[in-house]
Amino acid sequence: MEYVYNANTKVVQDKTYYFVKKIMALPEFKGMAEIVIGYGMHTDFEKACSIAGIYDSATRQQLLLELEQQQNAQKNIAKHSVQIEESVNLRLVKLGAEMLN
Repeated sequence: MEYVYNANTKVVQDKTYYFVKKIMALPEFKGMAEIVIGYGMHTDFEKACSIAGIYDSATRQQLLLELEQQQNAQKNIAKHSVQIEESVNLRLVKLGAEMLN
């Protein structure tokens, strides 16, 4: 038996909420589903972890580090994304339709 932890954030009405899960996995039993045994949601990360039943400080720090890495990756994706004008999109759709016909 082992525990798997998952953390995500979502902004609701200009407040960041932390969603934390504590999941029990039984890898020794093939095909057995993982079971969520703790779930916490709060605007304070530490409180969300406490609600989910995650008390180990090293685990909490690892989850917070993973969240920061996810947020940095999302910022980099947004920074390098390309905006395509609507007229260009329409032209590409028309060209694609012509090629298919």
